[in-house]
Amino acid sequence: MSSLQSRILIGLIGFPSVIYVILNHILIFNIIVVFCFALAFKEFIKIVSNFENRTLWLFFGTIYIFGSMMSLIYLRSIDSFLTSPFTFLLFAGVMINDSMAFIVGKTIGGPKILPNISPKKTYAGLFGGLFGSIIFIILCDKYFLNGFSNFSLTNIDKIFLVFVFNIVGFFGDSFESLIKRKANIKDSSGLLLGHGGMLDRLDSLILTTPVTMFYVIAYYLWVKKLNQF
Repeated sequence: MSSLQSRILIGLIGFPSVIYVILNHILIFNIIVVFCFALAFKEFIKIVSNFENRTLWLFFGTIYIFGSMMSLIYLRSIDSFLTSPFTFLLFAGVMINDSMAFIVGKTIGGPKILPNISPKKTYAGLFGGLFGSIIFIILCDKYFLNGFSNFSLTNIDKIFLVFVFNIVGFFGDSFESLIKRKANIKDSSGLLLGHGGMLDRLDSLILTTPVTMFYVIAYYLWVKKLNQF
């Protein structure tokens, strides 16, 4: 089985499972989040173990990874308060963006974006992920969200989410590639049988989560509340 076929198979199995837990079981979701981010941090410790300024890297990694973990748990609690779907959109959007970027980049190829850091990332893949993100947001807003929570995305929401999935996610992925390149390794671990480690799977999510949480707090809990007065 090729890596492309394997990714598609895992996506078909894992995607519905993740979405079901997000929508229906907050406690289980939080437990899984803590477990997965703890594994990611363990892999991060191993990667930076031989770096210069190791203590500084560990301090940064603690804030970067566990700060994102707490942001994700808090974002899910905000969704419960607002009956909003941002945790669902974040997970689904990042997964779709990553999958489309991988599929299009693998199929078309072309010029590399960061050949010295992440040789497999191409401009075709970046635009493939962008296209997937846009289609996902349009279809979600039109056919899913009204039936889910009577929540409608504003135009600002749509633009922001596409930006987060595509651009912020790209930087999160590239940062992890940078530290792996510095450590001269391909994957953060072999935990996921041909798909790298937990840090490899969470790289985009680690950066997109706090950005999304701060947006939701700023726009929905501050700006919109102020406009009501």
